[in-house]
Amino acid sequence: MKRKLSLIEGTMYAGGKTAVNVVSSVTIKGEVQESDLHTSLLKIQARHPLLSSNVWEDEAGIPYFVGQSPIQRIAVRVVIRQTDKDWEKESITECLTPFNTKNDTLVRLVWLKSESVSDLIVVGHHCICDGRSILNLMDETLSLLADPEKEIGAYKSFSSIQDFIPPEIRESNANKLKIQLFSKAAKLALLAVAFKKEIKREKPFFLHWKLCKEESSLIIEKCKSERASVHDALSVSFLRGFKEIKTIKSHSRLYCAVDMRKFLPEVKSNMLFAFPAMVGLNLSNKKTNSFWNQIHEFKNGLAKKIDEMNVNTVLLYSECLLPSLPRMTRYAKADKGAHDFTLSNLGKVSISEKYGALEIESLQSPSTIFPFGNPTTLFTTYFKGQIDLVFTSDEHFIKREDALALKESALSMIIK
Repeated sequence: MKRKLSLIEGTMYAGGKTAVNVVSSVTIKGEVQESDLHTSLLKIQARHPLLSSNVWEDEAGIPYFVGQSPIQRIAVRVVIRQTDKDWEKESITECLTPFNTKNDTLVRLVWLKSESVSDLIVVGHHCICDGRSILNLMDETLSLLADPEKEIGAYKSFSSIQDFIPPEIRESNANKLKIQLFSKAAKLALLAVAFKKEIKREKPFFLHWKLCKEESSLIIEKCKSERASVHDALSVSFLRGFKEIKTIKSHSRLYCAVDMRKFLPEVKSNMLFAFPAMVGLNLSNKKTNSFWNQIHEFKNGLAKKIDEMNVNTVLLYSECLLPSLPRMTRYAKADKGAHDFTLSNLGKVSISEKYGALEIESLQSPSTIFPFGNPTTLFTTYFKGQIDLVFTSDEHFIKREDALALKESALSMIIK
């Protein structure tokens, strides 16, 4: 296997020495057999081509996925489980611990082990997977622990992002000219900011809240009664919270992560993939707007932007920027961004509540502590009747105590 990373994959690669990891965990009631765990991981590695690859760079610093030889097994770090909060400490450690992208398999596990309860933490380099991919790996691991004889098959990885673009669009002279002009403009823009200094991100933090079933149900029912989604309500309530808390600088803007799989039928939900689209939206400044009116405007604006998204254009323009990837990586580490936060909402997850004799007591949302741009991100999932929230950032951008106040303010807007 040898494939050039796409622009988003390359951005998440971030030069290979910085930790850009997706982390998620489950708490399991029941006995996990170590031999079954390793057997499960071998099958999972055989299924996903990217789990037998590393990343190497050419002379210009452009990264490629290259097949491992020999193949390195998925590493499992075993830790004795002492408390119900151990997963959080280990998750933070894993978020901030880089992969050796030239030698190590780009997924690893942490097993917090006790006699009757375990936590499994799945960690993946963001250049090969997104949150949905991590949850899929979790589901495959749990399914194979419950049934070690189960076969999960395999698939071939695509050879290039170009594979997804119809030839008539890819070869269009008009498109080629647009791409050339866009590429030149981007290079000039990157030259103009080439001397910006990298931001010191020395105090990253990770906050986790799992709402009780009653509070989760209250939020969901309130959103239903107002003909809105939880995603829309969280977006607007946190944007308003940023604006209302005086110690936080507000831009009244967020980015929503949109799963590109919905536009690429060739990429199935159970394949590793790391190509989200980011849709930027501003909070309406109309003084007459009530909270729920703002949510309806936001909902309509998001739907409109997603409907107007041209996946072929996104892919064409992103590919033409690949030669500038090293400069873009340096710029990203020096950029503060002009938005408040990014929202990554996976909604109701596909993890089952039971796998054979194993009972899944809880799931923690896939999350990342980003080392570039504005790292402030809200991750959320819904599992077993509970809304789970993870908020990550760095104190250079928002203080931890302000983030705690922000959460209280935002959720109270929805349920008051």
